[in-house]
Amino acid sequence: MKSAHPQLITVSREFGAGGSDLARLLGDRLNWSVLDDEVVCRCAKRLNMEQSTVERLREHSPTLLARISAAFLVAPPEAPWFDTSNLMRIDAIAEAALESITEAVQSLPLIVVGFGTQCMFAVHPAALHVRLVAPLETRVARLRPRFGWDAATAATKAREMDDVRRRYVQRYFHRDVNDPLLYDIQINTGKTTIEEAAGMIEQLVRGEHTLSFASEGSHDLGTR
Repeated sequence: MKSAHPQLITVSREFGAGGSDLARLLGDRLNWSVLDDEVVCRCAKRLNMEQSTVERLREHSPTLLARISAAFLVAPPEAPWFDTSNLMRIDAIAEAALESITEAVQSLPLIVVGFGTQCMFAVHPAALHVRLVAPLETRVARLRPRFGWDAATAATKAREMDDVRRRYVQRYFHRDVNDPLLYDIQINTGKTTIEEAAGMIEQLVRGEHTLSFASEGSHDLGTR
């Protein structure tokens, strides 16, 4: 049975559903630390890589094409040849993320975004696992002003990133990111604002709203 007073919140999200925004807002409300883009910075330091390189490969799984791309990213452009056995692997980024997040979780309370943390801490007694989803059109409307994309590009990018994150969780944790049993609460931010979603979760954490952590399955708020 999980603790009635969560100290660790994991945030899984569809691309454009507002996961990072929710984490920041919730962190401010609860006065909790938030681990999101900081994971990229920590991985870059661990691996002695450019932060921009790690960011491009964030939550990716190592397809053959990605491995080849990573080789050219890591090798100095002036190098006439390089030893492929020593090239940085995308797996190494995932391993560094796991190590960085595991260290960070030694100091609770904490909110962590992405990186399969709903699987990493599935049995953590003080964890609350949150999943944010939204209709594609809602996500497109959020992504367009953020990145300057047209509607078609935003829709394509959303689908691609959802697939990237799905494959990441499948490769490293052998789970389906869409499995409702991975989450304690799932919120549709197409019908619930990010502010309202943060308020729901804040109430749960503060004990102002009751949620049975002993029950299985997700609690789908904001979808009816």
